[in-house]
Amino acid sequence: MPSILLNKDKHYQVNLPHLIERISLLVIITFGEMITNLANFFTIENFSIYSVLYLIIMISLFLFYFGQFDHAIDEKSNQKGLFLIYSHYPIFIGLMMMTVSMSFLLNPEANRLFATSFSYIGFGLFQAAVLVNGPHNKHYLRYSKSYYCVQATLYLAAFILSLIFASNPIIVVSITTILALAIAIHFIYFYMTQNKKYSKSNWELF
Repeated sequence: MPSILLNKDKHYQVNLPHLIERISLLVIITFGEMITNLANFFTIENFSIYSVLYLIIMISLFLFYFGQFDHAIDEKSNQKGLFLIYSHYPIFIGLMMMTVSMSFLLNPEANRLFATSFSYIGFGLFQAAVLVNGPHNKHYLRYSKSYYCVQATLYLAAFILSLIFASNPIIVVSITTILALAIAIHFIYFYMTQNKKYSKSNWELF
């Protein structure tokens, strides 16, 4: 539908801050579905180390997304918003895959290798879809090649290690937690460093 509108009117322009806000609300709803699923791990019967690790993963992913689309992206750019819209499909799919895999990984009847791969494919879709919006960031917050390399290396290293230890779900979830924390911390460090470097007054993420 957006592409049809764009073809009809070459001067078609959207209110980008409004569009980002609306799409972000949909992402928040998707995170809400993850929270609903996560609530099952916080009952008296089911509470365990997995509960804490899954919570850390969810918070880290939210910070990673929130930092990119609420702080780094340039809301004053003249982009049509089409890339922003379509790049969110992998974000939605990735979050849903990770939500499903939370219970799937702990199911003794599930194929461990498949469950681990399914979870990481979802993680990769989410991470990649967030990162590809980097060129639309404020000029001083556009990611360098080295930034992308670090993000990719973190993901691949965690994926490979998780496949090696796929038979042990606690190790897989621990590795995934470290990965989620690492990509979020990497972004926060980049964001704060760049804002300080360019003497921006609002360098704090929160």
